[in-house]
Amino acid sequence: MLFGAGPLELSGSDAVPDVAASIHAVGTDFNDAAPAPATTAPPATTVGRTTTTPPSTTTTTVAPTTTTEPALRKPGLGLLPQPAPTPVALAPTSSAPVFSRIPTTNKVIFLGIDDGIVRDPAVADLLKQANIPFTMFLVKGEADAGVDYFRQLQQYGGVVEAHTINHPDLTKVSAGQLQTEVCGTLDDFQTQFGRRPTLFRPPYGSTNANVQAVAASCGFKAVVLWKGSTNDGRFDLQDGTQLTPGDVVLMHFRTDLLVDLQKVFAVCKQQGFAIASLEDYLR
Repeated sequence: MLFGAGPLELSGSDAVPDVAASIHAVGTDFNDAAPAPATTAPPATTVGRTTTTPPSTTTTTVAPTTTTEPALRKPGLGLLPQPAPTPVALAPTSSAPVFSRIPTTNKVIFLGIDDGIVRDPAVADLLKQANIPFTMFLVKGEADAGVDYFRQLQQYGGVVEAHTINHPDLTKVSAGQLQTEVCGTLDDFQTQFGRRPTLFRPPYGSTNANVQAVAASCGFKAVVLWKGSTNDGRFDLQDGTQLTPGDVVLMHFRTDLLVDLQKVFAVCKQQGFAIASLEDYLR
């Protein structure tokens, strides 16, 4: 079902999967890019000062350390602020769990923007104005080529996660290549973007038990698929025309991303949904 005009047509570098039925469609528009050398930011330093105080008979009680909730962004462009997140308990496991919809009753959806092929300054301007969280599932070559662009988007609410090195169908590669493709971006992305990825999106939504096992082995907390997708200004959902709390939306860094974002923003405002952070829920 869809929000734009015309019949449902799945296209782009990833097609919409139905996880329950384990159906995965394959797109054809991905273009590999040659990796550029990674840049390393200098380590941060902390300067401290030690002071001496005279003995005292007053007893001081130290407050216990508490875990604070993540700071919630105040969105622009008329978008709704997200409610406090309801994290999913993700215990360590030998098989990374798969999510296409995050289990929550909050009226929120999640944006996952893939690949990194087209790096449009107008998209950066729109995301800056929107001030909403979003997740960037980047392929290594595109991340290397556009590192400055994606660092800029980090300032506007983006978080970099992993989407393999060469964008293959992971259910059709050797065991050695599977290990390399799933785990091979982690060190580089930590160096380039200051954070080690915790979420993994398989190209084309193609996953199986082997992919999930390898993802867990190199530290990913979850494999993220989707329940909705955008294409040329259309917003298609797998389950009807109404958003469902926790829906993950597939988008791409390509020439239609600007109009696709505008369409998603319009639907969120019409249906009373906020845009939330995957990393706040899948911890």
